[in-house]
Amino acid sequence: MSKQTRKPVIRSVKFNVVMNVILTASGFIFPLITVPYVSRVLGPANNGIVSWAFTFVGYFTLVSQLGFNMYGTRECAKVRDDKEKLSTVVQELLLILLCSTFIVYLAYIGFILCIPRTREQLPLMFIASVMLWLYNFGAEWFYRSIEQYEYITVRNIAFKLLALVLMFIFVRQTGDYLAYAVINIIGSAGSNVLNMLRIRSFVTFSRRYKMNLRRHFRGMLAFSISSITSGMYSQIDMLLLGFFSSNFAMGLYQLVFKIRNLCTSAGSGVTSVMLPRMSYYESNGGNRDKTTALVAKNLNFLLILGLAIITALVICAEPIIRLLGGDDYLGAASALRVSAPIVLITSISSMLSQYMIAADHEKALTITNVTGLVLAIVLECAFIPLLGICGAALGLLLTELIVYAMRAYMLRDYLRQVRKHTDYGRILIAWIIASAATAVMFWFIRESNPFFSIIAAAAVFALVYGALLILFRESFMMSMLHKDRG
Repeated sequence: MSKQTRKPVIRSVKFNVVMNVILTASGFIFPLITVPYVSRVLGPANNGIVSWAFTFVGYFTLVSQLGFNMYGTRECAKVRDDKEKLSTVVQELLLILLCSTFIVYLAYIGFILCIPRTREQLPLMFIASVMLWLYNFGAEWFYRSIEQYEYITVRNIAFKLLALVLMFIFVRQTGDYLAYAVINIIGSAGSNVLNMLRIRSFVTFSRRYKMNLRRHFRGMLAFSISSITSGMYSQIDMLLLGFFSSNFAMGLYQLVFKIRNLCTSAGSGVTSVMLPRMSYYESNGGNRDKTTALVAKNLNFLLILGLAIITALVICAEPIIRLLGGDDYLGAASALRVSAPIVLITSISSMLSQYMIAADHEKALTITNVTGLVLAIVLECAFIPLLGICGAALGLLLTELIVYAMRAYMLRDYLRQVRKHTDYGRILIAWIIASAATAVMFWFIRESNPFFSIIAAAAVFALVYGALLILFRESFMMSMLHKDRG
């Protein structure tokens, strides 16, 4: 007899955003503790090879996931009110995922045994491969589809705390990079074990369900190609740098890579919340106005946040590098400045992709992602040999800019409706003034303690930026200052 399931509590969008903000904040706080420590203990070379190993296995994970992060979220969100249909879909998707993971893992073993670069680090490569299984069977797409962001946040933070404790106990010298790799897995994906144990609280696994795996193949195809290509080109800079450059160069760039990903996660933490809700609106006719309002509010937020991050990374590049990595990593400051606009472009482009998924435009999304992958490979192979780590950053920046332009063009008619609810002009004026004020102030304190100079710059920018947005009555700020139902 199957275990009694319970109906998930669906919170408001605002509550979900708050939970993801907390989760995103933890994504900032923990690296602020671990990255400076690990960077100094392991040094650039060992730090670089560990980051490259996880990037390498990440490509195989992308292939094995078959776009489930997007496809699984959308399909489960559509039927989340019907327990039997939801259980059937989840059971079908997990079975497909089991087969794909097994096949891809065999391919991974073959590759690491044949490629000289990976054969030199076989213990590390086998440790990193555990991520492939944990990410795939964490069923994160299911929990996002039923909007269980409170659970996702709590268990994620708990495992980050565990990893933090283990880090200080077991990573004490340069040669402890294998221990660091294991602890990194625990902090990043260890909590996914709980997901599979808890999933039976919401769905029933039973042989009585008439499974039809083939019905997913056509829909998954576009999502698989889209997800794989998007994930590949977003990390292609780090991967190709490993083949063109030394471990030391990878060590410098991995810090840029981590800082950029941390900043991007601030925006993606909000956009990922929007997909289940937009899919739900789009699958229940007559909710286009709600979708448009949701997209407009999110775009306003992403522009406000993204521009602020660009200012921080450009003006405070050196103190940020000193604080997180130390003087040995100062050679990465220029690459960090080049990478700064990627945060904004990627966040807004990701928001457009979320809408394309919810509105069943996955074929158009796939075209942009495939184009992005081809462009990224060409640009990275051209720029890295010429400009080193700055070339890696520049290649990705140009790729993201072109992909964003393609998506915006494809959605131009819809975006005309969205623009009626946005305040781009007011945000840009406030940002320019706030950035100028911050740059002038920073000039006088640039030789100060890195922590003090960052805090002082952030305080001046936030004060001027926030005051101007309120003075201009920017719509997102106004909605945050007044009670606004999500």
